[in-house]
Amino acid sequence: MRETAGLEKISEAVEGLLPGEAELVDARFSGGPLLTILVDRTDGPVDHEFCSRVVSAVSPALESEGYDGMIEVSSPGIERPLTRPDHFRRFIGREAKIKVAEPIDGRRNFTGTIERAGDEEFTLKLSEGESEVELPFGSVVRANLKEDI
Repeated sequence: MRETAGLEKISEAVEGLLPGEAELVDARFSGGPLLTILVDRTDGPVDHEFCSRVVSAVSPALESEGYDGMIEVSSPGIERPLTRPDHFRRFIGREAKIKVAEPIDGRRNFTGTIERAGDEEFTLKLSEGESEVELPFGSVVRANLKEDI
């Protein structure tokens, strides 16, 4: 997955300070200096109280990394981003929307069910047919679970 060096460093700092039941899903700059941190947890909802706990835990570390902007912490939402190979492995059998940097077989956008996920690539069974496509993690620009409501 593509990340800038600054966000990688910030992500590492945040991840080490999250409560034990929390997982860093993504960290990104939204609207200039606003740092958006998406977290999920296994033992309950990502509610206001939990988000406040995360902000209190990570703010000092981010300041020591040189970040002094605003921080927003929230749930990944129902169309959860898939930002790491282990996310793809966890959600095998679920439908996802994928965008890649360079066209593969003449296209950059794919929708389908995650069939397999290794260390370097994953396989998507395409929604519009019986075909499968193998996509390298390094080419993914954006990946989200697809939820039909």
